[in-house]
Amino acid sequence: MLWLCMTLPQLPLDALCCTEEARPTLVTMVERNARWVVCCNSAAERLNLRASMNYTVALAIASASVTFERNMAAERSALHRLAAWAYQFSASVIIGEPSSELRFAHHACIWLEIGASLKLFGGFRKLIERIEQELKPLRYTYQLGVAPTLEGAALLARAGIRIAAVNSQSLRAHIQTLPITALPLPPEAPQQLEMAGVRSIGLLLELPRDGVARRFGPQVSRYLDRLIGAAPDPRTPYQLPAEYESSFDFEMEVRSTQALLFTLQRLLREFLGFLRARDTGVQHFTLQLTHRDVHDTTLLIGLSAPERNAELFFSVVRERLERTQLPAPTTALTLRATQFAAPIALQPEMFSGVLQQRETLSHTLDRITARLGDAQVHGLRSVADHRPELSWAESSPQEEHHSLHFTERPLWLLPEPQPLQRSVMPQIVSAPERIEGGWWDGGDVQRDYFIARTTTGADLWIFHDLNNQGWYLHGFWS
Repeated sequence: MLWLCMTLPQLPLDALCCTEEARPTLVTMVERNARWVVCCNSAAERLNLRASMNYTVALAIASASVTFERNMAAERSALHRLAAWAYQFSASVIIGEPSSELRFAHHACIWLEIGASLKLFGGFRKLIERIEQELKPLRYTYQLGVAPTLEGAALLARAGIRIAAVNSQSLRAHIQTLPITALPLPPEAPQQLEMAGVRSIGLLLELPRDGVARRFGPQVSRYLDRLIGAAPDPRTPYQLPAEYESSFDFEMEVRSTQALLFTLQRLLREFLGFLRARDTGVQHFTLQLTHRDVHDTTLLIGLSAPERNAELFFSVVRERLERTQLPAPTTALTLRATQFAAPIALQPEMFSGVLQQRETLSHTLDRITARLGDAQVHGLRSVADHRPELSWAESSPQEEHHSLHFTERPLWLLPEPQPLQRSVMPQIVSAPERIEGGWWDGGDVQRDYFIARTTTGADLWIFHDLNNQGWYLHGFWS
């Protein structure tokens, strides 16, 4: 087996969907009766703030920093959304749950078994490029590592070694010079090992396992065996759910729909990964905006055809939000989908996995409907009635239409036929078309229709009413 580990060192910050870049931003937590910096953004790092720094010291350096409390629930939710997203690249995905300990706060990760996916995606390099191409818009900070063991891939990822270790010998060669501080060992172990002259992982791996177990506990010995593949490492794989639901809780109330867009983009792109993993599409999904002390706002997002296009989803949702008046600030956002169908998509390069969505009329209708509302957009369908004013009816844009064969008629009809003045009758340029009908519903008509041409060259659709002998204008030809 070949495992790809995607470690997320900034997950405590990334999971909060924080888009602040100009101001120093910190995520903190309390441990051992003190508050510590868990991670910080680039603006804070430029001021020499760093992870594991005492929060009091950090405030002394940058008193105007934006500070968030670490949210373990948000980190777990982000990991589970990412696991569903990652399923499009592998049938075996494992979640490395975040640790509540400060020293392991940066060890949250996701493993993908990619050995079985290499042929499908065209080889190792193309698979990694595809994963990073899809991962970049999600805006998570990540590092990748590839090894035949779970712990080996995680160690390479955290060490920033982007050379794939395809077997145990290659793995040992890549990690043997790394310091023992790179391993997730008990706090006292690195110091004692260094005092004994063991400063690298290679030297530690040469020590007898029973001696390591007596000195530091059996869990350290077992970890080293799992690291190099000398012992099995069974983990519970992530199971793709039958229905999709992802939620995000905001750290503070969001008072404008514009501020929701970054979180929406991430949720919709993660949703796209789930749809690809299931090889399906969606025609309807819901967005639920949670408010404090008032009822939630639920938006039903409907499309004219099943799709799996994140850009289309986002444009439709944005149009709906722009014309939605929220009753109160938003505290949480939830996306749900329960029904799925095959999408209208082209996949010309099946084996490379390049999926292209066609810009069709249905996409345009989706955007117009989102902007104007469902009641303002409709289609037209033919009705089996020869009377022109009754030969069509409104329909939903998604309804399939069956054509009926009428003689050629103009597209522009007047709401009501208008009387013609006999003194200015236009020139008739066609034979009559007789229409008789309506006796069954009280709307009996007997008409002879003609095409008439004015002096300016415009063509009119007129008729002679055989009941009252009047002449009427009913439509215009383009």
